Amino acid sequence: MNRLFRSFLSGFCFSVFGIGGIFVGATLVPLLLIFCSKPVQKRVLSNTVHYLWRAFVWMMCALRLINIKIKNEKTLRKLRGNIVIANHPSLIDVVILVSKIPRSICVVKGSLFKNMFVKSLIRRVYLSNSMSPEDFLDAASKDLADGYNIIIFPEGTRTQKQKPIHLHRGFAYLQMRSGHDIQPVLIENRPHILGKNTAWYDVGDKTSVYTLKPLSKIVFNKKFKRTARQTAVSITEATKKSLFSA
Repeated sequence: MNRLFRSFLSGFCFSVFGIGGIFVGATLVPLLLIFCSKPVQKRVLSNTVHYLWRAFVWMMCALRLINIKIKNEKTLRKLRGNIVIANHPSLIDVVILVSKIPRSICVVKGSLFKNMFVKSLIRRVYLSNSMSPEDFLDAASKDLADGYNIIIFPEGTRTQKQKPIHLHRGFAYLQMRSGHDIQPVLIENRPHILGKNTAWYDVGDKTSVYTLKPLSKIVFNKKFKRTARQTAVSITEATKKSLFSA
């Protein structure tokens, strides 16, 4: 399959993604706001995004743009109330993870809350990275207690090769506040596509294989006799070692 035709198929997939988001946002969301309580709204919208993005990933796989391999898929399907931390090699990492992990809430860029294609769906269920630290910790801790998984990409942007890895510590403070486990997930895609500074339609000339590998959980040790900052640094370094030395 030549590169130009694959770019056309990629454009088709993302168009369906955008139109589907607008349609569901214009039909389902108003009904939920009228007839359902906020907890029900969040549960329904979380499930809706999960299945919509699952369909999108299926479509990209069916068109042979990508392929998905998951080592121990049951681990992801059974997650409840975990802080899911992943590296971020490509544009569609969040879509793939949400499609594979039920009851998930993602921390996304604040700009997506203004995106016409997805804002109606995600603004009432997802968390913005522009929230104040205290508001984020309160909201995310409550979601974890309610059984949702919080997906975070602590690099804050897509991974760039030849650049040092830096992880923001928000997820570490979230574990300290909530006491919930961290589930690292390593994402690899080969050949590499949709990376930093790469056009959304540039999917190369071969099927990119995405491999998702759940790693050993990082359990918070409440017996740490350190300052909050020292503990957060320890959690961050343990997670960084797990993900980037795997």
